[in-house]
Amino acid sequence: MYRMAERELCTGCGACAAVCKERAITMKMDREGFRYPKINAALCIQCGQCGAVCVRRDGGKDSLSRTCWGARAKEPETRLLGSSGGIFPLLADQVIQEGGVVFGAVLQKNGDVTHMGVDMRKDIPLMTRTKYVQSELSQVWREIGPLLQEGRKVLFCGTPCQAAALRAYLGENLRGLILVDLVCYGVPSPGIWRHYVRFLEKRYKGPFRSFAFRDKRGGDNGHTAVAEVGEKTVAYSLYQDRFCRSYFQNINIRPSCFHCRYCTTQRASDITLGDFWGIEHVKPEFDDGMGNSAVICHTAQGQRLWEAVQDKTQWFSCDERDIVNSSQPRLREPTEPSSRRGWYMGLYGRIPFRMWLRLFKA
Repeated sequence: MYRMAERELCTGCGACAAVCKERAITMKMDREGFRYPKINAALCIQCGQCGAVCVRRDGGKDSLSRTCWGARAKEPETRLLGSSGGIFPLLADQVIQEGGVVFGAVLQKNGDVTHMGVDMRKDIPLMTRTKYVQSELSQVWREIGPLLQEGRKVLFCGTPCQAAALRAYLGENLRGLILVDLVCYGVPSPGIWRHYVRFLEKRYKGPFRSFAFRDKRGGDNGHTAVAEVGEKTVAYSLYQDRFCRSYFQNINIRPSCFHCRYCTTQRASDITLGDFWGIEHVKPEFDDGMGNSAVICHTAQGQRLWEAVQDKTQWFSCDERDIVNSSQPRLREPTEPSSRRGWYMGLYGRIPFRMWLRLFKA
C-alpha cells in the first residue's frame, strides 16, 4: 500500500492509481493544487502493486555509453517550435515517419495541461514548447501499453520522474519505447495555474486561447511570455508574469521537487533534453539569442534516434561538464524551496486569488 507518511516525496505521477486493478486509488487535488493518491481502504486488497511502481525512492541509472551534445535545428521554423534548440520536434517527426506514436504535454483549449499521443506530423506543434505546469497522465497509462503490444514504436517525452514512472509501470513491456526526459526546474501547481487561466479570462474579458511561457519573438532566448485571451495578445517579460514569478521564486513548486532524485546526469531515460544555458562560454558562435539545446544520450537506442536526426541540426560534441557546469544547475542539485513558501501557500485559497497574485507583482 502507498505510504502516506512519505507524501512529501510523492511526484503525483499517478502510476499507483493506474496499476490498481481494484480501483482503490484515485488522484485528488490537495489545497495547494497538486494531485496526490487517495486510498479507499474498503477496496484495497494489500497486493502491493502500487508500491512496486512508485518511483519516490528511486533515482536514475548510470550509463557507460553516455554522450553529450549541443545542438539546434537547421530550419528556423522547426527551431521556433521549441523553447530551446528545437530538437524534440525533430525526434518526434522521425518516430512518426517510422510509423510510431509520440506522447507529450499539450496545453488544452481550457488551459489544462495533459499528456496525449499523436501519430500525424501536423500535430507535433501541439506538444512543443515549455509548459510550466505539471501535466496529467491518464491517457498515457491507458494507451502506451497496448500500442507497444501492437508492435508500434512509442516516444514519450516528459519530466524525469514521469519517464521513470512509465518505465516502472510497464515493467518488462518496454520493447519499442523511447523515453525522452527534460531537465526540470520543478513542476508548478496545476490548481494555481487553473486559477490563473480564469484570472486572465476575467482580466481580458474573453476565453483563454493560448499561453507561451517561452516565446522567442524578442530574440531573448525565450524569456518572453505571451498570453492570447479573447481578442487580445499580450507579450511581456517572462519574469513580469505573476504566475511565472511565483514559480521562479520557488513558491508554487511541488514539495517533492525539492527532494528530486533526478537532478543528475544519471537518468531512467534514453535521451535528456534541456536548454544549453551558458553556451556562450562553450561555443560562442552558437549564441544568437534564439535558444540552443543540450542533448544527453544515455542508451544505444537514444543514440540511434539522435543520429537519425543529426543531419537536420547544427551540432557539436561536448563534455558532460560543459552542460552540467555551464548550463544546468538542475543536473547537480534540486531547486531550493523559498523560506517563505509556507506563508505564500498558506494564503493561497484563503484570500481572493487576485489578491494572492498581487504578492508577486514586479
